Amino acid sequence: MKRLIMHRWLYITIALVAIGFVVSLAIRAGNNKPELITATVDTGVVEQLVSVSGVAKANQTAELAFPTGGIVDAVLVGEGDEVAAGQPLISLDARTLQADRQDAAAALARAIATRNELIAGPSDTARIATSEQVRLAEEKVTTTENTQARLIENAYRALLSGNLEAISTDPKENAVAPTVTGTYTCDSEGVYTLRVFSSASASGYSYNLSGLEFDTSSAFTEQSAPLGTCGLRIQFDATSNYTNSVWEIAIPNIAGASYTTNKNAYELAKTNALSALALAKQDLVVAKATESNTNAPARQEAIARANADVTAAQARLARVDATLTDRTLTAPFAGIVSQLNILPGETVGVTPVVTIVGDSHFEITARIPEIDVASVAVGQKAHIRFDAFPSKDFPATISRIAIEATEIDGVGYYETTLLLDNDPDWLRNGLNADVDIIVASTETDETNTLRIPKRFLIETADGYQVRTKQPDGSFATTTVDVRLIGNDGYVAITKGDMQTGDTLVAP
Repeated sequence: MKRLIMHRWLYITIALVAIGFVVSLAIRAGNNKPELITATVDTGVVEQLVSVSGVAKANQTAELAFPTGGIVDAVLVGEGDEVAAGQPLISLDARTLQADRQDAAAALARAIATRNELIAGPSDTARIATSEQVRLAEEKVTTTENTQARLIENAYRALLSGNLEAISTDPKENAVAPTVTGTYTCDSEGVYTLRVFSSASASGYSYNLSGLEFDTSSAFTEQSAPLGTCGLRIQFDATSNYTNSVWEIAIPNIAGASYTTNKNAYELAKTNALSALALAKQDLVVAKATESNTNAPARQEAIARANADVTAAQARLARVDATLTDRTLTAPFAGIVSQLNILPGETVGVTPVVTIVGDSHFEITARIPEIDVASVAVGQKAHIRFDAFPSKDFPATISRIAIEATEIDGVGYYETTLLLDNDPDWLRNGLNADVDIIVASTETDETNTLRIPKRFLIETADGYQVRTKQPDGSFATTTVDVRLIGNDGYVAITKGDMQTGDTLVAP
């Protein structure tokens, strides 16, 4: 009995401790209320940005090379040197060109002497010589015309007469085809048709000829006989039955083995004839012009031509002088020597040997991924932040977007150029930059735009809402119209029932 009473008190004590622990937890939970996260409605700019990486590039960069190769005579600058526009940089050995210049100067002197001789008039020997040249040139034209006409005629006859054969109009014809020989002397092209019939001739056959010519003749088997009046002959086979057979002879035989060769030879003969005759006539024109120029007194035209020769000689001399100038590379604009890849005595080709970077203006080059390129346009503003000066944003404007994409690791990128509003003095070619392109912004609004932090926006099936804390400490839910959701952490909203300074409560 005593043990039972002791156990009862133990159970009561444990129960009281448990009840006290639960009550303590409840009191502590009531005191630890969740802390509210709040923000204030304010006004400001909300932006949608496309953020990419970029690099600064001088808008004037020249990789200079010599027009022709040569041996370097002198290197007049070093890497990092500042150069002025037109300043000599590298020169090549020019001794050969100096000799060419002397030759060009001599040619100019000869042209001037020739002009003076023309003005003085021709000698008797020159008059006789030019007259003889005209006579020989005229004979050459006549000879060329006759020779080429004969060659064309021969080629044409070979074309019309080559591989002539009689072809039966009946695919089942068993008779041996008559043999056609001779040279076709007429000019008409077409087809002879022979309709063979039995007759009292020695061979037992005769034929009616139609097509290119019309005639009725006996068929001969022992020897060839004239076929029409154009130089062809035909002989029939003595062992074949030609009764009621019909044969055609094509002039020319385009199916013949030699047709293509003969056709090409004929066309070549005509082409060669035109060329040969043109050359002969040109020689005659030149001979007559020479005679006229030589035998006539100095005329204004001749003097003008002589003056033109002098001008040509002067041009040659000027060209040599220009080539001499090309033996020295000069800076096309003021800038800095960024690369120099040559030493005196080396042989250079036409590859660049020195690079000049302009120091007057820079541009920013960035690659826009194809997923964002539809949002980007020429004229849009951007913020540029350089790794070398990360504490300041520099305004810029898009000036160019590439038409075609450059694929990198399977993704298309569009190279985009931006121009800074003002270039900082410390800007250098190759500096890396972060580029934030403003594709949408409320900055141009007539009034300040109400904005809230994006995390306080609640999206519902019917639109957007925010929770606000009222002056009396209560909470309310307000519907808002979203104008622009920026990726800068803010959302632009219409005023509605919201005012600057209203307190927002995070959901």
